[in-house]
Amino acid sequence: MKTKVKAVFKNVSLKHNVKSVEIDEESRQLKLTLTNMGVLLKKLVMVKDRKSGRRLLSEIVDGTTTFSLDHLSDLTSDGKLDFYLIGKIGKRRIHRRIGFNSNLKQIHFIDDNSKTEFKVVKTTKNNLTTNVLKTSFKQDTKEIKGIGKNFYIAGTIEDLNNQKPVQAELIFKRRDNNKFIGFNLELKEHSPGIYDYSGLIYLDRFKEHMVVNSRWDALIQLRNITRDVIFRRPLNLQSYSSFDREEDRYLVNVNNTEEYLTAAYATMGLNSLALWYTDTAQFARTYNIAKGKTIFNQVSESQPLNSKMVFFESFFGKNYSGNPKYVYEAMLKNPAYKDFTFVWSYTGQEASVIPGSPIIVDRQSGEYYEYLAKAKYWVSNIVFPVHHKREGNVYLQTWHGTPLKKLGYDIEIEGPETLARENFYTESRNWDYLISANPYSSEIFKRAFKFEKEVLEYGYPANDVFHSDNKKNVELKAKLGIPADKKVILYAPTWRDDEMVGSWNHSFELKFDLEDFYQNFKDEYVLILRMHHLVSDSLEIDDKYQSFVYDCSKYDDIQELYLEADLLITDYSSVFFDYANSKKPILFYAYDFEKYKDEIRGFYLDMEKDLPGPILKDSEELVKAVRSIDSIKRDYATKYDQFYEKFCGLEDGKAADKVVEKVFK
Repeated sequence: MKTKVKAVFKNVSLKHNVKSVEIDEESRQLKLTLTNMGVLLKKLVMVKDRKSGRRLLSEIVDGTTTFSLDHLSDLTSDGKLDFYLIGKIGKRRIHRRIGFNSNLKQIHFIDDNSKTEFKVVKTTKNNLTTNVLKTSFKQDTKEIKGIGKNFYIAGTIEDLNNQKPVQAELIFKRRDNNKFIGFNLELKEHSPGIYDYSGLIYLDRFKEHMVVNSRWDALIQLRNITRDVIFRRPLNLQSYSSFDREEDRYLVNVNNTEEYLTAAYATMGLNSLALWYTDTAQFARTYNIAKGKTIFNQVSESQPLNSKMVFFESFFGKNYSGNPKYVYEAMLKNPAYKDFTFVWSYTGQEASVIPGSPIIVDRQSGEYYEYLAKAKYWVSNIVFPVHHKREGNVYLQTWHGTPLKKLGYDIEIEGPETLARENFYTESRNWDYLISANPYSSEIFKRAFKFEKEVLEYGYPANDVFHSDNKKNVELKAKLGIPADKKVILYAPTWRDDEMVGSWNHSFELKFDLEDFYQNFKDEYVLILRMHHLVSDSLEIDDKYQSFVYDCSKYDDIQELYLEADLLITDYSSVFFDYANSKKPILFYAYDFEKYKDEIRGFYLDMEKDLPGPILKDSEELVKAVRSIDSIKRDYATKYDQFYEKFCGLEDGKAADKVVEKVFK
């Protein structure tokens, strides 16, 4: 109990946010500004060398403290300096690591006087630290340009310790597999200790190793007269540009083909050179996001937050659906929010489906970022393209399912999801509230996202439709042209992490015999397909089946499909957790079960023991199971009830109202 009380006291009294970290070149000081600090104690900032334990203390005056670069370089010549907030209680002190907020920029700075390189970065636990390294050289990049299908680069090297380099090389290291490709540079000493370097980067040398979306970090390497390596560092762009606008980081592009290009760009924070090989469409999207971030920053600096504006987005703005939809509709019905302004990110087919006359913005537009910067409240079920928020923002992360497949930091198998982990970790630092459908999910979310703020364990607002007294009549059959006497099979598989064919484009084809399915069930059923948004564009169905197969992959709200479906067929998608609220039968068509379990992502549940329906591994088994669905329903009744109690037991039709009451104050 004493330990818990002490921890709570420390969290309250040493509460803080880091507003900014800067290195002032003129005064040669590192300046740290803190806000939202607890008021219980007098406070100091301590910088501590992780290796030796040596430390510096500095008082906080009006939220700001400074450290001399000379003093920092004296602490260590090659080490990490961690930052702590210190609280004084009489003669005693308590301390807490200072965190690295998502709106901070990492810094790469070389100080001429102390001949020291400073990198202000975040740790894996999202704390603030500074890497300090004495250096013998100062490197400045002067020119980067495209020449034909190659890059030209030039700059200067200052020899700070009379090391006398005679050879310079530019080495590119591929991030995912550590493949190295090197190029010799021309090196000329034009005045004592000052060298010019220049050279061409021939992209043909990369050809067999340039997979789509590969990224290559540039390192400059120097050798002395005996050919020993005397310097090797990332190619620093500190003096090349200030990169005041995010899009300025994309320095120059070289078109490899009509479809693919290689971009030379400055990395975020550390401002080092990297190459990115990608398709032109993906580059355009990324560049638009960079321009949007500039707009977001400009609006944030010039306009106040609108305390009565809510910004909603569901699945990257592709549809009006999910938990954000049902939170929004609960607010529309509540007179307390009649004077609120609602903004929806939406690029779907029918904006008219969104009630309440909200402002509708396209995710690719500048207007999107303007309203995102103005809105006090953010509501999303995935991620926003801006990974930091303004002071005063309230971010409700609704999420979109109960996890069967491992998430975030629980994923152990390398793949696209592990590469995306860092983005989700950065994003989750911004979340103020995270909705959970059950205690099982809450435990996983906290661990997998390293989330330490408030989990709203209310059930999902989207699942209110299963439990309200007057279940929504969507008249889906009439809307889609489905005969009224036909029953509905809903097929909603997940996407496979190993089916990527481009930059987040994926392949997919039906893995059961559609002709056999058609011949067996065309008189009694129709088949609705609801493919994952990452694979829906790659699906093609023969016109022969148009009276039997209905592709509803782009239908906005899957909840409405759940209400109409008589049977769900899925695999590893979390849709079955939500559909279980209907208590209608579920079949699990897992044709690649062993591979998926062992090689792709991994599961939280034991599928063979815990699921409320059978696992079927080939098309013949699937057809047989649909034909005998009544007996399967009886056989799995007890297991289904147990599953329902564990995963759907909190759902009561009031989740949206509870969320609204808690968050929008």
